[in-house]
Amino acid sequence: MMKKLRVAGAALICGAILLTALGGAGTAGAEEAGSLSLKQAIDIALKDHPAVKQSRETVVATRDQIGVSRAGYFPKVNFVGNYYYGNSFASTGRISGTSTPGGVSGTVSSPSESHFYFYQFQANQLLYDFGKTPGTVAQSRSSFNQSQQDYFGTRQQVVLDARTGYFGYLAAQRAQKVQEETVRQNQELLKQAEGFYKVGLKAKIDVTKAEANLFQAEANLIQAKNNVALARVTLMNALGLKTWPYTKVEDDLEVTLQPKPLEQLEAQALQQRPELVKNRYQQDFNQAGIKVARSGYFPTLTSTAVYGWQALETPFVNTNNNWYVGAGVNFPLFEGLATTYSVSQNKAQLRSTLENFEVLRQNITKEVSQAYLNVKTGWELIRATKKALEASRENLRLAWGRYQAGIGTIIEFTDAQVQFSQADLNFVQALYNYRVYEAQLDKALGKSF
Repeated sequence: MMKKLRVAGAALICGAILLTALGGAGTAGAEEAGSLSLKQAIDIALKDHPAVKQSRETVVATRDQIGVSRAGYFPKVNFVGNYYYGNSFASTGRISGTSTPGGVSGTVSSPSESHFYFYQFQANQLLYDFGKTPGTVAQSRSSFNQSQQDYFGTRQQVVLDARTGYFGYLAAQRAQKVQEETVRQNQELLKQAEGFYKVGLKAKIDVTKAEANLFQAEANLIQAKNNVALARVTLMNALGLKTWPYTKVEDDLEVTLQPKPLEQLEAQALQQRPELVKNRYQQDFNQAGIKVARSGYFPTLTSTAVYGWQALETPFVNTNNNWYVGAGVNFPLFEGLATTYSVSQNKAQLRSTLENFEVLRQNITKEVSQAYLNVKTGWELIRATKKALEASRENLRLAWGRYQAGIGTIIEFTDAQVQFSQADLNFVQALYNYRVYEAQLDKALGKSF
């Protein structure tokens, strides 16, 4: 029975080694980059994560849209060339399916079918549209500013995920060390129990109990190693990495000082959270939209300049030149109340944006308060779990001494060992929670990176 149990334990260890090897297979051939620090992890995430890249390109697209909107200020110049075959052609006016402001001014006729060539340069300039073009440009600027705030928010979320993944990996590594120490302690216990049994000081049950404890500890160690591999995958995803080139992750799990007063943190968050800043730009967008909609009540003034020529049979030979300049007005008399409804719609959207600002303010205040309370609680839990760890360590030392002296029971030592292992894991979990709470508080404050 003992041999079977030991064989099973050896199989579990081999399985863990295999899992570790498979976990690292995907990184074979990757150039080793040494150790990874928290700052490096954040820099890598901000540089390589696809979410950041996507958001950055969105900013570029909205920036270019400003140029598209500004094009309304500049003249539009076109060249039109047409070819016809027949015996009668409009000399001006019908150009690529559009009519020139002057209409058809005459015809060119031929006694028989012939070729007719028509060329024309056209220039159109907007003179005044009662705020439509400026409003459109203002909307484009607002969209650009909003996309920038989305970009900042994406960076903050990516940093939070990177920090969480980084601390999760460190916590998993520390938990693995706890399980490795538990295995070592149970190996010592088994060795001591077998020695006592051989000289008749302890019963056989001590040996079987020690073996059962050892195999359970080895199983827990296998799970802890798998958790490390899973945590590494999570960290790689958070950093936007496809392979894992690092040989070591610097342990940065120790805690820092407590945060500033809550009132100061709330004021800071209300000043710099991207969601609130974006909402302010959305208000600008809605106000510009009202101006654009109101412009529908007024006419649009334009100017036109045209120069062209036409020729029979042979292009550019015996040409007939023509030109004109002019101005036009387009006054909307009735559009089915579309402008009225558009103005009303944009006003409603502005009111909605203003109400959404209050919703965001309340949610952000709550988020900051929750993060602040979590940090304070995490700080106290670290102190408590650290004292519990120190007490359980001393209890384990005493229990081991009593067992080695032959006056303690294996149950007493096992209870002390389980208590110590759990206290150690609780302390690691408290450290991890505190660092994550810190990261969440930074995110809630809108800290820039």
